[in-house]
Amino acid sequence: MTVKTRDRLGASLLLLFVIVLWAQRDYLTPFGGIFPDRVMIIMAFLLVLDLILSFTPYASLKEKEEDKKEEETHFIKMVIVAVLLLLWAGLLRYFGFILSSISAFSIISWFLSERRDLRHLLTSVFVAVVLTYSLVYIFEHLLAVPLPKGTIYE
Repeated sequence: MTVKTRDRLGASLLLLFVIVLWAQRDYLTPFGGIFPDRVMIIMAFLLVLDLILSFTPYASLKEKEEDKKEEETHFIKMVIVAVLLLLWAGLLRYFGFILSSISAFSIISWFLSERRDLRHLLTSVFVAVVLTYSLVYIFEHLLAVPLPKGTIYE
């Protein structure tokens, strides 16, 4: 797979992810969505720009004949991670941010690791818990931005 193809595929998948997040946005207050909406608009603009630039002769990562190496591309892994991220975004509303994030981050970290043993699984879960609760603390306590609680808890 060429660099341009990877750029196009990555930008397309991330743009699809932003579109899924945009379609599911639901804010509790009129001003609650100002920051997330702006971030999604900026991300979408940059991803569309990346897609456009990948079709020009001035693409940022041009391949040279002497620099080409046979790389092992893990297309299946990319697809699985993309599906997991889409599931994470789709299940945020139902399972809430905390449960969805811990599950998704743990599974992705464990899946992409070189070794898949119990010790690494526990490490992945620990890192996912710390990361998720750090994000919850930053957004809910410092920025006062509510994160989805999940409809299964209502």
